[in-house]
This record gives sequence, structure tokens and C-alpha cells, in this order.
Amino acid sequence: MPAAVPETTTTGGSSARDAWLACITRLSVVVLLAFVALAALTARADASGQITVLAADDGLQLLGPLQALPEAAPELDDLSRVAARRLGRMPAGRVFLRGAVVSGREKYAARLTLVMSLPKALFAGTRLTVYRLNGRVWRRIARPAVVGLRNTTAAATITRPGRYAVFLGPMWRTIRQDGYRLVRFFGRIPWTVLRKPAVLASGKTGDPALIAAVARAGGRDEEWARSTLRSYDTSGDRTVRVIRLRRPMVLVRDSSDTSSVGRWFSPYRGTLYTPIRARILFGLPRDNLATSVTLHRLKRGAVLIQGTCADMTWDPVHYWPYATGGGRQLFGPKVSTYPPPVYDGRFIETVSDLRWEASELDAVVW
Repeated sequence: MPAAVPETTTTGGSSARDAWLACITRLSVVVLLAFVALAALTARADASGQITVLAADDGLQLLGPLQALPEAAPELDDLSRVAARRLGRMPAGRVFLRGAVVSGREKYAARLTLVMSLPKALFAGTRLTVYRLNGRVWRRIARPAVVGLRNTTAAATITRPGRYAVFLGPMWRTIRQDGYRLVRFFGRIPWTVLRKPAVLASGKTGDPALIAAVARAGGRDEEWARSTLRSYDTSGDRTVRVIRLRRPMVLVRDSSDTSSVGRWFSPYRGTLYTPIRARILFGLPRDNLATSVTLHRLKRGAVLIQGTCADMTWDPVHYWPYATGGGRQLFGPKVSTYPPPVYDGRFIETVSDLRWEASELDAVVW
């Protein structure tokens, strides 16, 4: 019979293996606990730096890490120009655009971002001066607010609660023109450049081919096309063209608060016409005061009807009695819808408002 294995050998080997397995188990537990602790620390670090919406109201948002707040989340309220003026002397030579009240008393532990909806579209990247009320004095803070790519919002960096006011830069001035008190942009404005559009039709207002092309451009019947073409003058060597843009271009629109979205535009060649001059040149209807001017970018593929504005004084009920026309105009039958009045982003985008009535912003309700 085979020799028996000594018990001491078997017992000793088993004890060594058990000890080794116990050591490995303890080491694994330690490593696991270390990973858990590290993950917890990382999670806390991520949470402390995570940007969240801390408060939102009245077209305002306060963004930043939750740990930056030394107290309960603040309340946000709009601050009107009239209220800001009552609180303290306004900065000289600056045009008020937007105000905000951020409740609270203690300074923040980190910089927060105050995002403001703007009452007007402005050139993306525009820097706006920001003031904070200190006692009865508005004092300028170091960091300006910046208009985003979505050019109806701006973001400012703040470090404490308080009352804030945002002002337009020196390129914007308040002027009096044709009896109106207007805010107007005096900086550089890109000119209209039409680069080799596709000409879909060209001719006089009575040409059947032109009428058919206008009807197709608007997706309407020929009666509508004839009515549209009555706004164009083709006397002498003047013609009307139906074009499709191959490259983007900018156009301006003269309007008032009752007709800010529309389909009629004009080229910009270095002059912003006064309200009355615009009514004359572009044969504007009576509900369009032309106190506002907006710059738009028309995109590739947009279809426009290009020509010279006709004398519209034949209809004194709907048009100004001095709407004699003569200005260059473009009609985009598909760039906006009505009702409701909304621009179609496939064909057009607003670049910036260039002029408006100064009192218009006082009527904005957030």
C-alpha cells in the first residue's frame, strides 16, 4: 500500500494557502475602499464645480456652482430704467438697456454668471457696460456683459447680490429725428452686396412670365402676384427681377413696433433714412412709422422680388399721402410667416437692431 502523507505536511500547506488568501482578500478590500473614497471625493469635487441654474425669473438667469451661494438661492427681478433712475444718478452719455435685481446680502464664494434676455437684438460679441448700485451711486464694474451668438441674450459676471444696470456702449446714442426721440447705432454697418444671384425671371409688371414667376415664388395664384407687383415701378428702363440668392447678403427693414417682422426690405448703402424719408422712398403703409431699423442676413436659397418702389399715393386710405416711392426694395414672400409674424430661420436671421424709439423699452414687460 502507498505510504501515507504526513498530516503535518497537509495541515501546514492548507494553513499557508488560507493565510495567503486572507491577505489577498484584505488587500482587495483596502483597494476597493480606496477607490470608493476616491470616487466619493471626485463626485464631491465635480458637484462643487458643476454649473447649474441657481435662480430664474423675469428673463434673467443666475448660473454657477451651488456651493458658491452663502445663503438661500436669490430671487431675480427686472429693474426698469425709471426705477434705476430713481435709485441713483445714471451714467452720463450712456443708453440704458436692461436692469436686474439680485436679492441677498453676502458675497458669493465664486463668480456667478447673470444671463439676461435683451429687449433688442444686438451684434453678437457686443460688449455692454455693467453698473452696480452702491448707495445712491451707480458704479461701473470691471467685467462687461457680452452679447452671445444668440444675439438676444447677454452674460455678465457678478460676485455679489445687488442692483445691476446694463448700458449700451458709446456707438449708441439718443437722438431726435422727425419729432421722435430715437436710440440709434452709429458704428460700422456692413453694406448690402448682391453676388451673382440666380435670376428666375425679369421683366415689366404686366409680363405673363414675370407674373407666373412671382406666383411661384410666393406659392400663391396669379391674382396675388399682380397685386404684389403693383408695389413696383417698371416705367422707363426699370424692371422687376425674381432672384434666388447663391450667397448670403444683408438687408435692412424699416418698421415700427406694430410691424417689426415682415417681408419687405431695402439694401443698405451707407445711409439710414429718417422715418419720414423711409416712408416716402419705400411707399410705406400708415401703420408703419419707420421709427425702427433692423439689419438682417438673408441666407443662400432665399427667393426675393427685386425692383423699385412704386408711387403708392393712389391709395390714401392705407398709405401715407407722401408715399411717392422711388427707393430700391426687395420682397421675400417666404422669409416670414403670418399669422403669427415669425421669421423662417432657413432663409433669414436678425443681425442687430439699429434704431428704435427710446420710450419703447419702458413698455417691455418681462
